[in-house]
Amino acid sequence: MAMRSFWAAFKFLTAFSSPNRVTIPAREIAQSTPFFPLVGFCLGLILVLLNRILEPYLESEILGVVLVALLMLVTRAQHLEGLRETFDSISLAGDGEGAKGSRIGIFGMLAVLVVLMLKFRAIEVMGEARNQGLLLAPLFGRWAMVVLAYGYRPKEEGAGQIMLEQVRGSQLFWATALALVLVIPFADRLGLWIALWVSLLTLLSGLALHRRMGGVSRDDFAAMAEVGEAFALVLFASP
Repeated sequence: MAMRSFWAAFKFLTAFSSPNRVTIPAREIAQSTPFFPLVGFCLGLILVLLNRILEPYLESEILGVVLVALLMLVTRAQHLEGLRETFDSISLAGDGEGAKGSRIGIFGMLAVLVVLMLKFRAIEVMGEARNQGLLLAPLFGRWAMVVLAYGYRPKEEGAGQIMLEQVRGSQLFWATALALVLVIPFADRLGLWIALWVSLLTLLSGLALHRRMGGVSRDDFAAMAEVGEAFALVLFASP
């Protein structure tokens, strides 16, 4: 059962899904959320391995671009797409139909650009903490999705509209416990501080989405993964 839930989370969050792209039921995804941090940790392992291979041959500026591009590849850039959709929706909330023609897409594209630039720059300047950041930032991003999912109402009705609406307190507990078990051996107190800041950012983002948008959508979860990941990388790169 646990292995099945892990593979459901892995397929949902990465590009390594089955060739026929079978849609995973919302209930199964909700049950797999305790394994979201572990999937992020696996993505981090891929980044660390590539970093160790390429670091002797590439300048930091180029290496950062390569690593972020790899992360986009193994996730099919689905979270970046969610980030764009979320910020487009925020920019258009409350506007009439006449405003959409001139503004749609701009705010979302700027959000994606800012997040990517933060990742590039953070990896470039991270120094000795680079392996820590690469390993754990994807974990923090996927854990943030679970934090956002718990206790928030969907923006739209229907199980097909939002796939994490069934997350319960026990699933958040186990996701957090697994995240801490993976973080503490590699980052100790720094990892705990970053976990605290990522959780606060996630909670504030959830409150803002409820006030501005009336709830949380599937795109918002993807956006939270990107924002949480970028935020964690910036914190690892900060002195």
